[in-house]
Amino acid sequence: MPYILYPNTRKGQWRLSFYNQYIMESMNKQISAIDVASKKFDVCFKEQGNSGKSVIKGTKTFTNDMTGFKAYLSWANKRKKTDELVHVMEATGVYHENFCYFLYENGENISVQLAQKAKYFIKSLNIKTKTDKVDASSLAEMGLSRNLELWKPISSSFKDIRDLSRTLVRLNKQKNVTYSQLHASKAAHINHEASISILQELFDKQKELIQICEQEIYKLIAQDQELSERIDKIIAIKGIGQITVIKLLAETDGFRNVNSIRSLVSYAGLDVVQNESGQHKGKTRISKKGNSYIRTALYMPAMSAIQYDPRSKRTYERLNERLPKKRQSLIAVMRKLLITIYTLWKNGQEYNPNHQWNKEKRSLSPVTG
Repeated sequence: MPYILYPNTRKGQWRLSFYNQYIMESMNKQISAIDVASKKFDVCFKEQGNSGKSVIKGTKTFTNDMTGFKAYLSWANKRKKTDELVHVMEATGVYHENFCYFLYENGENISVQLAQKAKYFIKSLNIKTKTDKVDASSLAEMGLSRNLELWKPISSSFKDIRDLSRTLVRLNKQKNVTYSQLHASKAAHINHEASISILQELFDKQKELIQICEQEIYKLIAQDQELSERIDKIIAIKGIGQITVIKLLAETDGFRNVNSIRSLVSYAGLDVVQNESGQHKGKTRISKKGNSYIRTALYMPAMSAIQYDPRSKRTYERLNERLPKKRQSLIAVMRKLLITIYTLWKNGQEYNPNHQWNKEKRSLSPVTG
């Protein structure tokens, strides 16, 4: 930089101001991309000028603990030239959560991207090498090329409920696996009594833990009278139980993570993806690039709704007449239930089975799983 700074003189102050203006005009965006693992995280700090060219300003590896968090923040602040700096990372299980809360409490901008979205972006760059450092560099390019939504922590009350509801999902999956193994063992030509006894004991224990987990969830809900009353208004929908509504609220932080029906459907991975080009017309499907817990929570309620809820049943049967697969109609019912629950929650209303939805047809576009 060819400018000499004289901070104690009027001339120096003018040149210092000119220098700062030059920096702001030549530097457009800064991203610090972080690839988080259980023990460490790799960082690639990039900035982009008005010319559109990105430049690496530093790379480093830190330990995934409080010592590493503090060292990283000090390292990043030395390169930080704007308050708009965004720290970007993938959602890697739970290993990124402590780091996110640390940065948020220190007033930093954070964006947490779904691993699948980052994966497809990296593929678009045609990068064949895969290492933690390469992933961090690619994630930085993603941050520079897109306007990423900033992360906000889930409220403490919904976080406890979310943790329990996710534990409940895992317990139910494990119970189903154990039941299949137990059924197969009993049907075998030669049964080993000890093996069957152990599987039966495991199955009974899993059912017991599921009941305990559900009771803990109900206790948390009962502590908030307003929350409990609003949930009761929604479960008037046939096929929708209290646990289903609780799971949806926990995964969306009381629907604070979404601001429209479209963003909600996309967040759940139930948005429609078309595959057409010229003469080619491929299958229309859902993206599945969203929260899988929401889709899991809606599957069985949708199965129940098409049997016991007249409106859902009519929708399902009408779509079955023109769609090749019944699963397509089921997914449409799942999406309709999600939109209905969201609308009732936002408006604080009780479910009215006779209410007419003006945009119902548009929200039920045929899709495949």
